[in-house]
Amino acid sequence: MPDLYSRRSFIAGALTAGMLSSTAGYLFTRRAPVTLTLVTGVDNTGGRNLLINLWNRFHPDVTVEVVTVNSSTQDQYDKFVSTPADIYNLDVIHIPRFAARERITPLRPPDGITLLPPVQRVSQVREDAAQLWAVPFNTDVGMLFRRVTDKTVADPEPTLDTVIAGNRQFTGQLNTEGSVTDEAFVINVLEQALAQDRTILDERGVVSTSLGQWQRALRPLAEALRGNRIVTAAGEENTNAAFTKDTLRYMRNWPVWYPAIDRGEREKAGTVAIRLGRLPIGILGGQGLAIAESSEHREEAQAVIHFLTGMPAQKLLATYGFAPTAQEAYNDPEARAAVPHLDIVRSAVEDAHPRPMHAGYADFARVFRQHTYDYLYRRVELTDGFVEGMQRALQ
Repeated sequence: MPDLYSRRSFIAGALTAGMLSSTAGYLFTRRAPVTLTLVTGVDNTGGRNLLINLWNRFHPDVTVEVVTVNSSTQDQYDKFVSTPADIYNLDVIHIPRFAARERITPLRPPDGITLLPPVQRVSQVREDAAQLWAVPFNTDVGMLFRRVTDKTVADPEPTLDTVIAGNRQFTGQLNTEGSVTDEAFVINVLEQALAQDRTILDERGVVSTSLGQWQRALRPLAEALRGNRIVTAAGEENTNAAFTKDTLRYMRNWPVWYPAIDRGEREKAGTVAIRLGRLPIGILGGQGLAIAESSEHREEAQAVIHFLTGMPAQKLLATYGFAPTAQEAYNDPEARAAVPHLDIVRSAVEDAHPRPMHAGYADFARVFRQHTYDYLYRRVELTDGFVEGMQRALQ
């Protein structure tokens, strides 16, 4: 495969050159230096920080200071709004709550960007589809990693049913150790349910409230767990560790982990490749950059956001494993050469279903996690209280 890691330097160089031709006019219009605060979660790849450093290098009068806030689905809203900010980097599931509480202001995406339809839907302002509550920084979707030991042998993508029916050759975020890993558990359980019934959570995030439908959709997963056929893990990093330590055949994780997993696993004797495949229907993830309603520097904040989400930035982020948000990035020859599995990721994103896009999502996730965990691990049957709790959360 192409040398993914040297391609980063090449694309970063091209991005830097492009900036040089577009910065001077903007800089000469500044009267006083401005420092913008970007509040965000942890960057595990370094890609986001590289882009911000490039911006700061060529915009000394409008610099970005990153404030990293460790948060979970349950507390991101409270932690973020208690931190003064000009720009928020929001998980897509938090956008509705920030919008409903008037914490962010609409803006337009950068020119030359055609967002993939599912990515557009979760960010757009309903009254004006041309405006977004947050410009997607990256999108995301659950993927199936698989270890290849012999490239001469046919290796068709398996079904998820086949994978969980195997003998402890699959691992995913199907356990939890508290609030930090609860959301990963919720997403993985939703994906397992969608593998059985694609209508249980539709393409707009509307969740079924049929108890019988949920009981049928989760029964195969419950049987696999009770039969000890799955290596469960809590959180993404622990899943990676189980996959590598035990040399497992399959893993559910996000594509952003692919560069690190691929680089390490190809050094193992007996592993010739790590490939990405689709789940039947993955859960849509990702982050979006939003302007804080309280910011006194909206024009400057929008310029930063447009730089961080434009085509050159998306090409660079793709080499770090991030799934691009725009159709143009998936069609770009340089990006395709650097990341050969882009077509598979695009297909998965276009068919992905979002979680319920509702200001009450955190309450929904709490209810969903409690009832499904009790069912899967404590053999407590799902009852009407499960669907009634979801309904109350999403009223």
